[in-house]
Amino acid sequence: MDKNNFDGVRIGLALIVVFAHLSALTQLADFKIFESIFDSNFAVKGFFAISGFLVTKSYLTSSNTLQYAEKRFRRIYPAYTTAIILCLCIGAFATTLSFYDFVKSPQTAKYLVSNLAFLNFIQPTLPFVFDSNTTQALNGALWTIKVEVMLYFCVPTLIYLFNRFGSTKIAFSIILLSIFWVYFFTYAFSGNKGEEIARQFPGQLSYFCIGSLLAVNKKILDYVKWIALFSTLALFATSNPIAKLFIDPVAYSSIVIFLSTVAFRSLNFGKYGDISYGIYLYHFPIIQLIIFLGVFEVNVWIGLLVTFLLTITAALLSWHLIEKRLLRRTSHYVLVAKS
Repeated sequence: MDKNNFDGVRIGLALIVVFAHLSALTQLADFKIFESIFDSNFAVKGFFAISGFLVTKSYLTSSNTLQYAEKRFRRIYPAYTTAIILCLCIGAFATTLSFYDFVKSPQTAKYLVSNLAFLNFIQPTLPFVFDSNTTQALNGALWTIKVEVMLYFCVPTLIYLFNRFGSTKIAFSIILLSIFWVYFFTYAFSGNKGEEIARQFPGQLSYFCIGSLLAVNKKILDYVKWIALFSTLALFATSNPIAKLFIDPVAYSSIVIFLSTVAFRSLNFGKYGDISYGIYLYHFPIIQLIIFLGVFEVNVWIGLLVTFLLTITAALLSWHLIEKRLLRRTSHYVLVAKS
């Protein structure tokens, strides 16, 4: 792939999520400003768009579907498993139960099994852990990983349809279907948790699909700067929530792809390792632990500093000791880190 800034943009998006969760989890007045500056909604959707671009490229450079699946597994699952184990260790430390009672608790086993299977919603908590925190979930950021995995499964079919019927027509159809899903569960659904269902698969498919379209259609990619500009202007020009459903995927996706492929291409954040995934995976339980230990009560800015030091350290260790070692030597993540 030509010079790009995907690593830098992904690190930026991951840090946006960290700042947003610092405010949400601590509920501190000092951090309320983060809510207006750092939009985790934009960051998560930006991640899906970048994933659509890069994962499509990965599929197209794979010799077969099995190799593609192997590459996805190597990139996602080792660090993901490590995050689950980290949460278990934090839980064993923070629980009010004895270690023996914690280990033998059915909740602990349910947490381990369901989370390793990407079904975090089944058991997001551990027994008597973080009961005094505002949120008891060990890692509320993991909901996106199951959506990400489901999107991976779509890629072979997506590419087949692109080749068979044309990338623009198919992408347009899939984006509309994804938007309809979000609209229905946000505005027409009368049951419980409609908005939560709306953000699940295939609600995020529109962002992923636009990223995929830009990966295979160079003619459209050449205009990404102008697409980003005009869609962003359109987004700021309207307050209509229905209109935003249609503009958001185009604006968010084109912005992050523009920043990744056109702007600041000479930056090489990847030489330090691909730490954005680790930042995203580990920051939530680290914040929860620091809240539990009362560090923010002593000094909010020390708490913030400790959060970032521990998160970046965990991400670097994860990349160098776990993630990089389990990737293929020909992986672009490894090659970029060596350059």
